Amino acid sequence: MRKIVLAFFLLLLCQQAFAQRNIETRLGYSYNDDFAFTEEWQYLSTDVYLFNGNKFTRVLNELEKGVKKKQKKRYGNSLEYLFITAQLKNMKLFGNDAIVYPLYNFYIDQDKKSYKTQVSDHLEVVRIIDKMPLTSTQSSIDAVINAKAVTNNDGDQVFSLVANQLVNLSKLTNPSGAVLSLVGEFGNLLNARSGKKEYKFSSTIRLYEGQDFDTRLHSVRIYVFVPSDVKGVSIKSVKLTDYLSKSASKLDRKSLEEFAAYKDYPFMVVANYKSLYKMDVLTGDEVTLDLIEKRKQKILNAYEQKLVNDETFRQEKLYVEFLRVFAEMKQNLNTYRLNYRNNSPEVNAKNLFGIVQEYKRLKSTFDAREKEFAKNSAYINIFKPEYEAILNNAELYLEADHNLKNGKVLVNTLRELENEPKSWNTPEKREAALAKLYAVELPKPEYLSASVEGEAIIRLIKKLEDQQYNEVFSQDLQKLSAAEATDETLAQRNSLLDKAAASKCQSCREKVREGVTEYNKRYDSFKLKQALRKKDELNQLAEQTVFKNLKKQLCIESNLQTATAASNTTLEQYISRMHEKNNEFGKSIKQLDQLNKQEPEAVRLSNVQEYNTKLQQHIKEVEQNFEILYGLDKSLCNCMDAS
Repeated sequence: MRKIVLAFFLLLLCQQAFAQRNIETRLGYSYNDDFAFTEEWQYLSTDVYLFNGNKFTRVLNELEKGVKKKQKKRYGNSLEYLFITAQLKNMKLFGNDAIVYPLYNFYIDQDKKSYKTQVSDHLEVVRIIDKMPLTSTQSSIDAVINAKAVTNNDGDQVFSLVANQLVNLSKLTNPSGAVLSLVGEFGNLLNARSGKKEYKFSSTIRLYEGQDFDTRLHSVRIYVFVPSDVKGVSIKSVKLTDYLSKSASKLDRKSLEEFAAYKDYPFMVVANYKSLYKMDVLTGDEVTLDLIEKRKQKILNAYEQKLVNDETFRQEKLYVEFLRVFAEMKQNLNTYRLNYRNNSPEVNAKNLFGIVQEYKRLKSTFDAREKEFAKNSAYINIFKPEYEAILNNAELYLEADHNLKNGKVLVNTLRELENEPKSWNTPEKREAALAKLYAVELPKPEYLSASVEGEAIIRLIKKLEDQQYNEVFSQDLQKLSAAEATDETLAQRNSLLDKAAASKCQSCREKVREGVTEYNKRYDSFKLKQALRKKDELNQLAEQTVFKNLKKQLCIESNLQTATAASNTTLEQYISRMHEKNNEFGKSIKQLDQLNKQEPEAVRLSNVQEYNTKLQQHIKEVEQNFEILYGLDKSLCNCMDAS
């Protein structure tokens, strides 16, 4: 770069000196669009249109002879060039020095008495800058237009101007393509001048290629080129202003000329456009950690080259952080999908929690941006739609199966509970919330507590369940604990068990189980006492039954022996069968007597109840055996006190 500048500089030192005569540029019209340009409209494009070019002949002649032509102001040297420049200030791309653009250089002919310029009236629009970044403090960059009438002699000032621009550009440590193209323009100017050819600026400084920016008209200035003697310039503004207000995207040269309706002197229209910063839009499927790193580096490079302002750089960095959370969620999703059928339930639970964790972070990050940048136009107009698009992608991914759907519901439930206390201020609402929170098979608490999101889940569930227990179960448990464990209070226990079984509150169910277990112990003690009392009653009844029926059995045995002695052959078989029945009667009496003399294996409710049941069965069996004998032959049962 420095070598290029040095070569030009040496060339300039060898040029002839030249004289210059200033043509004044009067601001004849100014227009600012009513659109509210916010900070994110951070790029400027500037077009220049030259009209009434043939009127430069009038300007040059009036410059020398005077507007009223009453006095001669002839100079010793002839005018040979008309040099028009634009000066742009505050262009950080080129450092802190003002940059002068060579716009036009026209050759001037001279006949015997007057000058004549070779300027066409149909010059095309010249875009001198395209999408030039503005600093956050600039509303626009206005071009300062200058025109000079130049001779071949004493031309130091124009060459000095060119040389100064080249020296300024050489100070840049990392010159861009835009800078080098401007250096080339100064070379083209000198070449055209040496060959007495027309020069027109042609190297638009363009920093973005192929970007479809939103662009609209920001302001218009009309500068009229006049001799210094001309004091006033009148350009009708009503129709022109109406036209400009309706042409926000692009101006038309023919329409500008028509609505300006100015024919006296040459004039230049300078139209400034502002462009909205355009993000690289991504779909969810495109987002990877590798792409995020490339995006991060790209925006850093753009910022270092001053292609984006401070606020845009900050918003891009924050958006990259958001994308990184989304990419982590996608990685967990891929792991879950690939290994769901092969992993253990615990591993699947951890994978699913990873997805839930990143999705919650994604939503929380978006909430933070919404709160921090609620009045930030760059965020609202440019970045917010992209945040929302990524969030929509995340939510679509979580529709893939019931586990992922439940995970999304869990996150949304957590957020609602954290942000809106009224969402869980009744038992019914808490039950509904707990049902959603427990719909996902999460890892063990010790695993959850290692992360911020997991610890938040544990803490919130505990808060819900503590309140649910205090409002729904605590009083009932206290009543059950104070109640005497009897058959009359058993319904109270059963009702509480049913209520706990219908609840999603796990700690509530556990506390109810503990309270019922304690009640059951007391109830078992109550039932044991009942069983022991019944045992004593049955022991007495059994003993009475043994004595009473033993007497009957012996009486029947005696009657059978008498019948046997008196019987004939026909009754032998009958009497024999009656002996068998009586023997069975005797055995049942003996078994009852033996059981009555025993005790249960241990003084436990089940053992005592089992013992009582056996006693009842044996007593009943003895009674039934007698009833059978009595039913078969009442005469054999005619014993004293037999009935």
